Amino acid sequence: MSRILADANVPEEYVSALRGDGHDVVYSREISGLDPEATDNAIVAYAESEGMAIVTTDVKDFADRDAVVPVFVAPQDMTGGAVRAAVARIKALPFDPAETDPIWLSSL
Repeated sequence: MSRILADANVPEEYVSALRGDGHDVVYSREISGLDPEATDNAIVAYAESEGMAIVTTDVKDFADRDAVVPVFVAPQDMTGGAVRAAVARIKALPFDPAETDPIWLSSL
C-alpha cells in the first residue's frame, strides 16, 4: 500500500509520518471535486477509482464503511509515529486489508 487518500480531518502529523516512509499520501481536500465538505461516499468512490487506501480519523462514519479498498481508522489520539508503525505492520498481516472491515490502526 503506497497510495493513500487522507480524509480532510487527518492530522498533518499522520500524513507527514506516512510520507516519510515513502507513501504517496494526498488529502481529499486537495483533489478537485473532493473539497473539505466531500461526502464519505464521494471519498470512497474516488479512492476506489484510483486504487488508493483511505486513512481517516472519522470513527463514526467510516468504522462500518464497506469499500473495495482498505480503510484505516486512526483515532486522533495517536501519534504520527504510531500511525506509521501500524501501517508498516499491515504488510505482515496474513490477509488482504481490502477484503476486511475497516482496520483500526490503534489496535495494531
